[in-house]
Amino acid sequence: MKTLMITTLFALTIAACSKETQTSTPSASKEKTYAMTATIVSRDPAKNTVSLDNKEVPGEMPAMKMDYELRGAKVAELPPDGALVEVTVHDRSGSYYVTGVKARSEVRR
Repeated sequence: MKTLMITTLFALTIAACSKETQTSTPSASKEKTYAMTATIVSRDPAKNTVSLDNKEVPGEMPAMKMDYELRGAKVAELPPDGALVEVTVHDRSGSYYVTGVKARSEVRR
């Protein structure tokens, strides 16, 4: 009986410690957002993705061409391919998507 009681107490202690460890670590990674200027290269309505050729975002992302999932809108609603746009990039530990795509006119001097 004493062995059973000690074993049960030991098992409960282990379970409590492991649960405490699980709750102390963040379950969701932090999401960073930032504004980015880009040109729409193409789109895929079936996947609701858009290919953007973006300008550098200092400290966040170099200038490059990349496909992004579009959230909150359909790619068919976006300005035409070749249009300069401003978007909000969402970065979840290296997994990216865009929202808030708006046409932007380039100021020429």
